Amino acid sequence: MNSGVEIVLARMATHPEEFYGDSDKWKFIYKEYFRDAMTETEKGAIFDRIKEIRKEEFTLHVMKAMTEEPQEDNAEWASSKGVFGSAPIKREGSKVKY
Repeated sequence: MNSGVEIVLARMATHPEEFYGDSDKWKFIYKEYFRDAMTETEKGAIFDRIKEIRKEEFTLHVMKAMTEEPQEDNAEWASSKGVFGSAPIKREGSKVKY
């Protein structure tokens, strides 16, 4: 196996978050230019590990969504609490009278 592929697979094992989503750091490994230089076995090893990382990432997103507290919209909260509700909007640099 190509030593570059071995290094990438090792990095995937220790730092899978670097391969989450649209991270730019490792995008080059998907380019056809480099894929042409890999054997089917090497491509398969990378693809299999990427699938496992995507599954882990998906599970993390699901768990985060399940445990997040619902957030109130700040504008709704401010108006419902009377915070700044009656304050006039002034152009920047305008004098404010109290």
